[in-house]
Amino acid sequence: MILMEMFMFKLWSARAIGLFALSLGLVTAINAQGINDLELERTKQLQEMGVLLPNPQEIIASAQQEFSKDIQAQDARALKTIAEQANHYANLVDKIYGEYTDYLRDNSRYEFVTKEVRKATLLGILEGRDTQFKTIRNQAYLNLGRLAQGDGRDMEAFLFFNDAFRLSIFECYEGEDKCLRYQAEQYMKKLLGLEGVSYVYWKKN
Repeated sequence: MILMEMFMFKLWSARAIGLFALSLGLVTAINAQGINDLELERTKQLQEMGVLLPNPQEIIASAQQEFSKDIQAQDARALKTIAEQANHYANLVDKIYGEYTDYLRDNSRYEFVTKEVRKATLLGILEGRDTQFKTIRNQAYLNLGRLAQGDGRDMEAFLFFNDAFRLSIFECYEGEDKCLRYQAEQYMKKLLGLEGVSYVYWKKN
């Protein structure tokens, strides 16, 4: 009886060790796969973004200089560069800002958590930078649309206007004059021969 119990114990121990080794191997394989995926993603991003970080002050200065000109005097190549660089910088900011917003959304039911997170002054800075550079990008697209329309390239103009439209905040809290979504929509409506009052923003009557 004792010999049988010892045999069964050894058999169980061997199986347990085997299962542990298998689990450890699976975890190691999963971790290795995760690392490989990160390496591939990092390589892909370097190919797409390049190795140099965009300079935010240079982007702002270039945008201010170009946007201050009459629309006919603005340069399409300069506008495309501004849009690309502003989008690039906004995407990098969003790599931090997005984690904050995801965490706030995931913990929206826990006010004590979100209250503490919102105390981080960086959150407001990130939100401001995200909005600022996306606005620069969208203004460049709107101006590119106006240039294309002025040259009679209506389809290209419509697509640029659509970029400004779909990438802008939909609500026009500061009024239609400062709302790129609203402005782009007016150009698109005109090109399509559409009429009707556009939405500005929700307000309680």
